[in-house]
Amino acid sequence: MFKSVWCLLVFFLLHTTLLAQFGIKGGLVVSALQSSSEDYSAVLGYEVAWLQHGTSNPVFGLQLGAFYTYKISDEFRFQPEIYFAQRGYRFDQTPLYNINYSLHLNYLELPLIIEYYLPLGWSFHPAITAGTYSSIKLSSNKTITLPNEEINGDVSSVSNFDYGIVFGIATEFTAWNGDIVFDLRLNWGFANVLSPPDHFISLSDDPGTVKTRAITLLTGYRFNLDL
Repeated sequence: MFKSVWCLLVFFLLHTTLLAQFGIKGGLVVSALQSSSEDYSAVLGYEVAWLQHGTSNPVFGLQLGAFYTYKISDEFRFQPEIYFAQRGYRFDQTPLYNINYSLHLNYLELPLIIEYYLPLGWSFHPAITAGTYSSIKLSSNKTITLPNEEINGDVSSVSNFDYGIVFGIATEFTAWNGDIVFDLRLNWGFANVLSPPDHFISLSDDPGTVKTRAITLLTGYRFNLDL
């Protein structure tokens, strides 16, 4: 019984390897945080207690990495990916004070994507994409910009992990011996990525939950490795 299962597994892996394609992607990210309490001072400290009542803005960043595509059928593909991904948020008190607080998060992100290519017969191939992602924190830093000074430091209250769902649209064009690909995605985080630091005494009984949100525009190239 076990020998049969192993034989089927080896056959599947060999078969899918023949239909696999490797690629690279990179692009821009617009990211933000969403708090259930709308009070970030409980998790970021008194530095944002006043600033958060100004304006809150998303942060622009980069996402760079690689992917591997398994062609399940003409319409469906499974695509594991790996990225260096930047996330963050920003609080501003302008124009009277010209002070802002920026939170910069760097992650190793691991999405698992299912792509459904619409059977339209066009010269380009539109697709609907959906899946999950998990992220490992690489670093979490803050930048406080004052009129005559800039303060940088680590932020210890950021969780080491994040996870959520990914969905969006994609398309590809055949070029040379592969495909030029484009992706527009929304990352919707489920994990609480900020919690009160150990040394911080909060005046609130419930600091709430803070989750990541991101829109990513990616472009890249898929190399044709079919054997």
